[in-house]
Amino acid sequence: MHIELDSTGDEVPVPNGYIGSKATGENKIGTGYVIYEGTEEVNDSNVKEAKKARNQYVWIPVPDVSKMYGTDANGKKWGKLYTFTTTAGDNIDEITGAKPLDWSETNGVIQVSNTGYREPDIVVKQDGKQYDLDSTLKEVGINNDAQNFLIELEKEFYGMIESVEKYGGFYIGRYETGNVKKDNFKVRKGEDTTGQSWYVSYISSKNLKGKNANVETGMIWDCQWDRTLMWLIETGNKTKEEICKDSGTWGNYLDIKFDYENKNGEIVHKVGNEKILTGSSEYTKANNVYDLAGNVSEWTLGARRGDFRCIRGGGNGSYSNVIPARNTKFILSDNFKWLQSNAIYKINKR
Repeated sequence: MHIELDSTGDEVPVPNGYIGSKATGENKIGTGYVIYEGTEEVNDSNVKEAKKARNQYVWIPVPDVSKMYGTDANGKKWGKLYTFTTTAGDNIDEITGAKPLDWSETNGVIQVSNTGYREPDIVVKQDGKQYDLDSTLKEVGINNDAQNFLIELEKEFYGMIESVEKYGGFYIGRYETGNVKKDNFKVRKGEDTTGQSWYVSYISSKNLKGKNANVETGMIWDCQWDRTLMWLIETGNKTKEEICKDSGTWGNYLDIKFDYENKNGEIVHKVGNEKILTGSSEYTKANNVYDLAGNVSEWTLGARRGDFRCIRGGGNGSYSNVIPARNTKFILSDNFKWLQSNAIYKINKR
């Protein structure tokens, strides 16, 4: 890891093998500090090409990591997941409107509902089918039994929290994941987004780091998604209303119209149920992160009860949505358009 300075002189921890952008609008923490895979400088003269040729991530600062996780009476760490509201009240963050979802905390000890949303955890049963069991995991290419898969998820979660505590934040994929029909996921502008099962996404997103041992990449945790929404509100990029009442002002939904760049490089007007290529419209950008709201929904590592995995963000076939909402879907299906947001969840070396 090395330290770079943003346009205001603030320090940003950048993993070796990546470089912070010097292009206009991409080098300030408060509006989205962008890093590019590789070491060649990115500036105003080459940024257009770099967006389409190199994987990119945006730094999400976390000033208080205790808002992302808690520890239960047995010493186990759990993610703190949130719903969002515009109203005031007990246990509601005054600035962001974040309200605890399916957990409570007393004297520093967290209690998580066994029947609600939570992470890290495995999914045992769904609509009468058995998932995350020994036979299923072997079939999908996860070489673990159920108990060890749970241990693996817990280690990944603990590693993410440790990295956030050490460096003061994490990196989220700048774009929805593209090229998912191949074993070479990409986080670049102009990629097509085609659905994959949760298992395929979980495995393949780990390979986004390539041979770079300085980072760990993976599917995003639900608490990281929530923290990203809080950051958008804290920076003034989005209001609480745009987050939790109607995200149509910045999302690709069925009833929303805006201009975007198609695969031929032409600027066209989107008028209906159209899925756009990753990062192809400034309308869908929030602090340099594209398509969080709408376009395609995205897998996370969050679980509901013992039954489902979570998807976030809404889709192009739905009407204007509320972005914090969680939906739950079949984790083995691949005949839909739900993807995951990726993250550099852990920086390995200082």
